[in-house]
Amino acid sequence: MKTPNWDSTELQHALKPLDWQNLPELSPAQQRYLHYYKIDFSENHDNISHHLGSLSVGGYQLATHVYLQDNATGTALLVHGYYDHVGIYGGLIEFCLEQGLNVVAYDLPGHGLSTGDRASISSFREYDEIFSLMVEQCQQNLLADANNFYVFGQSTGGAIIINYLLTRNISQSDSPFAGISLFSPLVRPCGWSSAKLLHTILRPFIKQLKRNFTSNSGNIEFLRFIAENDPLQPLALSVTWVGALKRWIRMIELSAPSDVVINIVQGDKDETVEWRHNMPLLLQKFPQRALLLIKDGRHQLVNEALDKRTEAFEWLKTQLKWTV
Repeated sequence: MKTPNWDSTELQHALKPLDWQNLPELSPAQQRYLHYYKIDFSENHDNISHHLGSLSVGGYQLATHVYLQDNATGTALLVHGYYDHVGIYGGLIEFCLEQGLNVVAYDLPGHGLSTGDRASISSFREYDEIFSLMVEQCQQNLLADANNFYVFGQSTGGAIIINYLLTRNISQSDSPFAGISLFSPLVRPCGWSSAKLLHTILRPFIKQLKRNFTSNSGNIEFLRFIAENDPLQPLALSVTWVGALKRWIRMIELSAPSDVVINIVQGDKDETVEWRHNMPLLLQKFPQRALLLIKDGRHQLVNEALDKRTEAFEWLKTQLKWTV
């Protein structure tokens, strides 16, 4: 692994509280971190400012990125997937910025620069509490009402948004969002039947299992980077997290449907989530959903090969009626 010119622990401890009235300026160490992940978009765009601080919720200090731009037309809130962090979502951040939106993105507990046991959560209710707070923060401080507030979730990020909608019985008429877009949304992961059994057997004895890096994208450069040069990648699967997922799946599968409109982008070579089970289930829960099935697309769609990402983003622009 190449050694970055910043230290994640020092960055985490140095994060200032995110005061919306006096947003923190980037420190030199933060600028090096942003450059390392190529998400320093404010460096080359005079109309964009980037702020990085922490929001305190549920006992966690959550690293939160805020990109603001002159004459913004709305706001995008991004939620990353399990094992991921904001640093590797540059493609999606840039896409939203190009549409004239402010962007808010945060590291989930135990991910990236946020506090918490690595890649673990005791209950998906914690994810929900955090997402709900982030929605409120955007609504109170940015251009984020039902006409110009967009949410995007990859994998577990999609599950968090699904949870928010179904547990609150949100309908299209009272949705706080102008657009809801999910990439490879998690409901059941692949091999779920055997995973549930394994979890029951192992739970009393171990807390985590060694992570295996999989070929979850057609972007070879990305796969090499996260396996060899990303110091923020968790190296273990949390058994506690699997237990939380087990309880969440049961609850979601029993929940009542909603008429809210959601956009789903799914790859047909995804070997991380059981998409052939999940897509019919999500159609049942969201009868108004629109689906783009990407040929040869794998799980990590926000970091897929450029042609597949472009296909996804162009389709979303049409679905969201963006003409920028």
